[in-house]
Amino acid sequence: MPTLHLYCDLREPSLSRAAREARRLEHYALRIEHVRTGNLAASLGQLAADMGDDDLGLVALLHAPDEQLREAAQVLSRHPLDLRRRITFCCSGYCPGMERWANQCGLKPERNHYEASRRPPWTPPHPPRGTSLAERQWIQYRLMRALIAGEPPAAVYEEIILTLRRGAPSATQLERSRRFVEQGEPDMAGGNYAEERRLHPNAIDRLRDRAVQVGRSGLNTLILGETGTGKESLAWYLHDFSTRGNGPVLALNCAFFEGERLESELFGHEQGAFTDAKKAKKGLVEEADGGTLFLDELPEMAPRVQAKLLRFLQDGTYTRLGGNRTLRADVRIISAAQPSLMHKLRADLYYRVADVELRTVALRDMAGRDIVNIACNLAYRLMWRSVIREEGETVLTPDVIRGIWKQLALPEHAARLAGYPWPGNMRELSAMIKRLVLLGDDIFRELDGKPTGSMVFPGTEEATFDEEWRQFLLPVSSLAEIEARQLKLKALQGAYVRHLVASLGGRTRIQPTKLAETLGCTYNTLMSCLGTQKQP
Repeated sequence: MPTLHLYCDLREPSLSRAAREARRLEHYALRIEHVRTGNLAASLGQLAADMGDDDLGLVALLHAPDEQLREAAQVLSRHPLDLRRRITFCCSGYCPGMERWANQCGLKPERNHYEASRRPPWTPPHPPRGTSLAERQWIQYRLMRALIAGEPPAAVYEEIILTLRRGAPSATQLERSRRFVEQGEPDMAGGNYAEERRLHPNAIDRLRDRAVQVGRSGLNTLILGETGTGKESLAWYLHDFSTRGNGPVLALNCAFFEGERLESELFGHEQGAFTDAKKAKKGLVEEADGGTLFLDELPEMAPRVQAKLLRFLQDGTYTRLGGNRTLRADVRIISAAQPSLMHKLRADLYYRVADVELRTVALRDMAGRDIVNIACNLAYRLMWRSVIREEGETVLTPDVIRGIWKQLALPEHAARLAGYPWPGNMRELSAMIKRLVLLGDDIFRELDGKPTGSMVFPGTEEATFDEEWRQFLLPVSSLAEIEARQLKLKALQGAYVRHLVASLGGRTRIQPTKLAETLGCTYNTLMSCLGTQKQP
């Protein structure tokens, strides 16, 4: 059987081209190797020496220095011309010198059409057996994951190309890559300054290395960190690097449900277990069997459900709500919490969920250069996204992203990114980068106008609520003064509730049901107070 020899560099367009060739020559055996500018001559020499009479070769390398090309030409000249003619050399269309070099060496030159054109409009190539945009995003994600874990490139290339040759990535793989591209996740792969960061690692570098180690261990993990620091994203990485990587990964926000509803979501229920239980339902524990379950805001879990979760973690058994049949599941629990809420968690449950404890890093604790690096990576993940401009629909090409990188790297812009405290952490930075890339907003001027102290969330109107509440604290000297100031008992109740909500951080930061329980009123009364405010 003839063999197709594929030599690729560590770039998505090169692997997309190689995958297309592997699909086209589906009856050929495959040999896949890693090529880079530093080993180009040695790689081409090995390729020429290994090729049989019926074999074909493809070298996908976007660019290489002239010195390396001259050395490689000397190596190739030692092999017969008919052999060299069976090697396709695929390079960047913006390096015409490499095409001329390949032709002079007797190779078959080719421009890599998976590299985006620098002139709009640009359309993703969809030739027969070509890689789709979703598959290309998966390749990007898989290469990023390989960089995080330090995997050997050739083994990763083989996994990518064989997966695409056999069909397509699984639905789970495509969903994970979509999340990687669309969500603002921590910069876990090194990015710029990678070599220096290996020698002098920062906090997120140490977290990255620890995440790979912990992920492979399979231990239950508790992730502590502020809001927006990427706790759920870190949970995905832990799942990816575990032996359960091909299993399901499900998530539950424990603050979203209360009491029986939370127990039902987690462990399922039998028919008639509560008023709306029309039929039996599987819980997330059952659906995640063989995989990972991520429990966000774990301390907000009701004490009764904490006790049931503790029992499950002890022996892997549980019962559905309203049932008495003992079920069993094999699930890895990854949970997350904000440190300020840990006092709500049972001590015995803590020791079960925290076989290992990881702490995410707040942006304000990073060096300015690292924040710029993360911003560049967030912009990179918007590459290939479809956008509509005045001239029509197009995509964000690599050149567009390179322009954004140049803006972010300007000293005055980098200083503004480093000088802002980022109360929303990665989530806030990601939203700003999206507006910079997609809308062209001047986020740097916007940062100049943002407060550097505590954050007042839109809609809380904290100052107004405090002024409204303060009028009830002022002394009065007569009933006439009470009437003149319109100090009504009903208004006092509403003002007090709004003052409390503002003090707790605003309506987006509270759980209305729990606050109503704490204040000793009904949910409807609480919402009525929040919805009625005395007009001036």
